[in-house]
Amino acid sequence: MSDWKQAWWLTRSEWSKDRYQWLWSAMFMIYVGAMGGVMLYGQREESALNTISDSYFLLMIPFQGFIFSRRSFRYIQEDSYTQMLTYYRRLPISAETVMWGRIQQALLAFIYNGIFYYGALYVSVMHLEGFRWDQYLAFALTCTGYGILITGFYIFGEFLHTGKKYLLISMLFVPVIVLIAIFIRIMGGNGLQYAVEISKTWGLLSPFMWGSLILGFAVLWLLSRLTLRKLSKRDLS
Repeated sequence: MSDWKQAWWLTRSEWSKDRYQWLWSAMFMIYVGAMGGVMLYGQREESALNTISDSYFLLMIPFQGFIFSRRSFRYIQEDSYTQMLTYYRRLPISAETVMWGRIQQALLAFIYNGIFYYGALYVSVMHLEGFRWDQYLAFALTCTGYGILITGFYIFGEFLHTGKKYLLISMLFVPVIVLIAIFIRIMGGNGLQYAVEISKTWGLLSPFMWGSLILGFAVLWLLSRLTLRKLSKRDLS
């Protein structure tokens, strides 16, 4: 059996363990999308909210790459990701298969969660922008490319660190994002509004969208290779 087929078996096995994870993920994405819409609506009245809204979207978009299962909620108390890797290491399953499985899960999660996230965002405020379907799809794919890029770093943390250290690394990501949003604001820009405008102008031919997707997949692939190289040396005991 090829690594890809084995990975698909892992994906189905992981997602069949918790039947409520789909509900929790959908509810969270609807909430996050609606809250994002509230921020964008407030931004129409007060430009000072640009930094806050940019920070919010930069932080929340990568969460679309997760299905919120028991494992994702218990990774701190039980170090559940390390336990998963320990279990798979005992089986005749290669590290490449485990990595392919995690990437499959992330990409499918982006599709599933994106339906609810961008649906809630559109209903709450984005319909006011007058998007055509292809323009809004371009906007969603532009954001997804960024989310895929950040997912590579999350996978790196999941596979190579304990739950507590992974939490610390994730928390350090917050001030970095805030600083990026502040820098964009100082330069007189608005990252989210720029994505909206270029998506409306170019639609599915948007160079920003294709650049985001290509860069996102490239970084995900590079970080996955780096993670695999280091994972073989990690002591899981």
